[in-house]
Amino acid sequence: MVLLLENSCGLRCQRFWRETEMSLPNTVSILHCPNGSVVYLVGTGHFSKESVRDVRETIRQIRPSVILLELCKERQVMLQYSEEDILREAGEISFAKVRYYVRRDGLVAGIMQSLFLKLSAELTNKLGVAPGGEFRAAYEEGVKYGAQVVLGDRLINVTFKRVLYSLSFFQKLRFYYIILRTLSADLTITPEEVEKMKNKDMVDMLVGELAKDFPTLTRVLVDERDKFLAYALRCIAMPTPRNPSIRSSPVAVVAVVGMGHVKGIESYWNTDITDIQEINTVPKPSRASRLLSMTVKISLIGALGTAVYFTVRRFL
Repeated sequence: MVLLLENSCGLRCQRFWRETEMSLPNTVSILHCPNGSVVYLVGTGHFSKESVRDVRETIRQIRPSVILLELCKERQVMLQYSEEDILREAGEISFAKVRYYVRRDGLVAGIMQSLFLKLSAELTNKLGVAPGGEFRAAYEEGVKYGAQVVLGDRLINVTFKRVLYSLSFFQKLRFYYIILRTLSADLTITPEEVEKMKNKDMVDMLVGELAKDFPTLTRVLVDERDKFLAYALRCIAMPTPRNPSIRSSPVAVVAVVGMGHVKGIESYWNTDITDIQEINTVPKPSRASRLLSMTVKISLIGALGTAVYFTVRRFL
């Protein structure tokens, strides 16, 4: 369910959740637990310098026992990526690199990894900040104050596969087309636009736009993960007989998640979540999905061969 990151700091955490004595950023929502635990939900923009400051300020004021990040073990490398790393990786994006990611991570995860690096590099160039800065800041502050750092999101590979499973055959074709086209597209975005995404209404609007083309995409990418993150937080903050390893005393928890997940986590907080196993399972692909997957792989190989051919001709 959740992955605990060890840190080398041996300090004991001080539990400071006297809300009347604190002045937290306005991006922080507070969730209370029956056992006295308190969860401070920090909604962030993944390319926002202001979000990095919000995260550091919240952790310094709260000094939590546990910090939960909207990451999984497959994205743990985000804690190690610097702006230079992302620019270097993305600068080397080629069909050969895409093929490498596909062979290493599978078709969907490989293409999405390539897309992530492409978009990240362009945004890093334009905005001067690499994605995931708020997660790196949270980890650094957690080490400083002796907090346990937990990766609480669903595995990204499970999410991507559930995305494909939720789409019809023709929706899959369109989905792949949009992703592959985006790999070669240019971006025009300003720091002001990124900061606007911290506004809840803006996030809701973006999700609504996504749902116009792929209605089920929102359920898998947002709703299911909202539920998964809420469940992970409750396992940490509210011990149950099914989770005997969780401490029984109240804790202060700081959760660092994208602003688009805050409202969903709040809505699931007091809900009985009974389908966690179902939303964490990858359904078996249909015959049509396997055929489409093979077609896309062949197309990538063909594109790679074409690129190599024209590159060689240039030097002949």
